[in-house]
Amino acid sequence: MLEPIVQHSSGSLVVGTAGSGVTALEYKLAGNDQGTVRMTNLSIDTDTVIGAVVDTAAVARGILIYTFPAGQIIVKRVYGDLGLDVDETNYDEDTPEIGLGTAVASGANATLGDAATGIEAENLWGPHVAAGCDTKATAADAGQFISVPEFIMAGAGDHTVYLNIADTWANGTGTPNVTVENGRFIIEWILLPIEGV
Repeated sequence: MLEPIVQHSSGSLVVGTAGSGVTALEYKLAGNDQGTVRMTNLSIDTDTVIGAVVDTAAVARGILIYTFPAGQIIVKRVYGDLGLDVDETNYDEDTPEIGLGTAVASGANATLGDAATGIEAENLWGPHVAAGCDTKATAADAGQFISVPEFIMAGAGDHTVYLNIADTWANGTGTPNVTVENGRFIIEWILLPIEGV
């Protein structure tokens, strides 16, 4: 059975930092001279706000859910299970793109990873298309997806992980928030013992 990593005052076991509304459990899977393999389980609180949508407009939004510790990191694979909700029934059928990336998505953009939002909005996971925006009951509409990006995060590079969404939103009323329902991500990664990279 895996035991969660406990951060010691000596700093010998360094873990990342969870974003607001996110709980992180960190596990050490294995370790040797080539690096320490870790698994981070991120649970996002239900009703955590990703951002407001605008009716009949292309809008991208994102929130910080995790920050990796300093150093060179290889992201091995990411598992995601996520539901979405908008408190306005006109948006229930919207199918936004969802991704994890090292940069936050923003602005008048209907998709992730295009020239406007940049590939960094989905360079860790995705994009995946939600089946709807009324998933309070099941969390299945965004699906359960695994990606194997083998993403190398340089020591001097961005160590942030953002949950991003983008869509051309329906003709609704006002500017309601998109919220997470039953969100979970599991990230398997390696912290490499390499300095100055």
